[in-house]
Amino acid sequence: MASTYIPQGTTTRLTPADVEAASKSAINNMEQKAFCEWPNEAGFDGLTEHRGPIALKVQGTIPAWAAGSLYRTGPGQCKVEDTKSGTFFLSHWFDGLAHTHRFDIVAEMAANEPVVRVNYSSRRQTDQLVADIKATGALRAITFAQKLDPCIGMFGKFMSIFRKSQPPLNANVMVQRNIPSSSLETSTKAAADTQGHRASTLVLGTDANVICRIDPETMEPTGFLNQTTLHPDLKGGLSGAHGQFDSESGDYFNYNLDLGKDAVYRIFRVTAATGKTDILAVFKAKGAWIHSFFMTQNYIVLCIPVAHYALSGIKILLEGNLKGGFKPFDPSETCHWYVIDRRHGKGLVAEFASPARFFMHTVNAFEDPDTGDILCEFVDYPNRYIIESSYYDVLLNRNNAAAHFWTANQLHHQSFPRLARYRLPKTEFSSSLPAPTLTLEIPSPHAGEMPVINPLYQCRPHRYVYFCISRARSTLFDALAKVDTQTGEVLQWEGPHGHTPGEAIFVPRPRVGDGVEVEGGGKGEGEGEDDGVLLSVVLDGANRVSYLLCLDARTMTELGRAECEFAVAIGLHGVHLPVAA
Repeated sequence: MASTYIPQGTTTRLTPADVEAASKSAINNMEQKAFCEWPNEAGFDGLTEHRGPIALKVQGTIPAWAAGSLYRTGPGQCKVEDTKSGTFFLSHWFDGLAHTHRFDIVAEMAANEPVVRVNYSSRRQTDQLVADIKATGALRAITFAQKLDPCIGMFGKFMSIFRKSQPPLNANVMVQRNIPSSSLETSTKAAADTQGHRASTLVLGTDANVICRIDPETMEPTGFLNQTTLHPDLKGGLSGAHGQFDSESGDYFNYNLDLGKDAVYRIFRVTAATGKTDILAVFKAKGAWIHSFFMTQNYIVLCIPVAHYALSGIKILLEGNLKGGFKPFDPSETCHWYVIDRRHGKGLVAEFASPARFFMHTVNAFEDPDTGDILCEFVDYPNRYIIESSYYDVLLNRNNAAAHFWTANQLHHQSFPRLARYRLPKTEFSSSLPAPTLTLEIPSPHAGEMPVINPLYQCRPHRYVYFCISRARSTLFDALAKVDTQTGEVLQWEGPHGHTPGEAIFVPRPRVGDGVEVEGGGKGEGEGEDDGVLLSVVLDGANRVSYLLCLDARTMTELGRAECEFAVAIGLHGVHLPVAA
């Protein structure tokens, strides 16, 4: 099969000299409204659940050493039909109804040759929420950006403040494994589930103080956990969707935000060896939406972007959503950086301040071995237009909304992100707020969103970052890119017109000696930061089907794919669980 397979995608090499032309081309695409001709509706609407497993047709080659399960989660359906008030429409992509997907990559031997097959299954996570929407004709939970019913007056908004809060039932952002807490133990207490994966628990997360536990095999939700279960002081309602794990110890880190007149941040650790939760630092700062944070070998770094909440967070309750609770973006504001020791119990050890920016996703952070300085890398925006662009009306260009949004007030000239790396000089805690130094800047469309690296380089100096990028041919993404942070060179993969890629997950080739049989064997296997494959779920919008794409992470060339006969939701984040040795 591999010998006759002809990849559909193409790979292009770009250099820093191409940045200006690429930027002009993206702006031209916006002005010419090229995205109007890019079909991606099938990734947002008309989606179905497939509890499977469904055998997918494998074309080309997926390496046997990539065997395991790729879990993907994110927003699914964007509407609920047959409610008491008719069809209920969700406003914003980040509020889409949670849908989790699983691609099982199974390697077998046939005629002394490895053969790989791929099975797919999925599970919706919001049955109770959908039932409530059908019964009431409304979404009664606090959301990210759901537009309120205009029929609800100020009195209704005011009374919502006194409504008894309920745990969110739409954990649709992140899927993670092995949070080391006895509160998350399930009947699968062994080190591996029935497929032999290195996981005893799977959880879904969002930017709230609630974690949804799911069964690793069926993906059925099995319960919700509030962070107060981990520690009674973690009583704030908000947290980070992207909690982080120490790859060596297995310890889990996150923050908890308690809004009020003086917002309180608590940075905490769940120790893998004991399951005990410790508060590493407590400090007061402006309450803000912080989707992710940084971690190095010795520190947690929390950067507060200019996404501050108004009225001490009360506006969230008045508006019924987090976005509605934001203060207007103020370019005269500053981002504040807080550095917390995670090794020696010193708590908050340094603070920094930098000009107003916004970000959602961090890439990596590490310490300079010579100076001890901290280097933090993330996807950096000059404003918050990225949130506005993620309303379904814009993504689906309903009533020409995308064309109006991107061309009004020249937004296409002001909203592109960049890959940015800041250096935080090692300093003792003081009342002064030194400024971090920008040491790396790679603009869009050479850089993009949904950044990933080789997970083996977490908290270590890295060279390569992989992105979903937008050249404004689509209202979302239209290609995948590998960025070399040392040279500024880019390897860019794009499928045929109308093929929308999702976040690429890096699966490193097992190193010799890991106990995993590697194809070909021999010296040099599994060496090098970019030695592995990328797995991305791609939507073929014109044919309303999806496929699991496998790219060589070094060359960004297509190795193979596993084809679905239906569309898979354009999701947010995922994790690959390798087969246990």
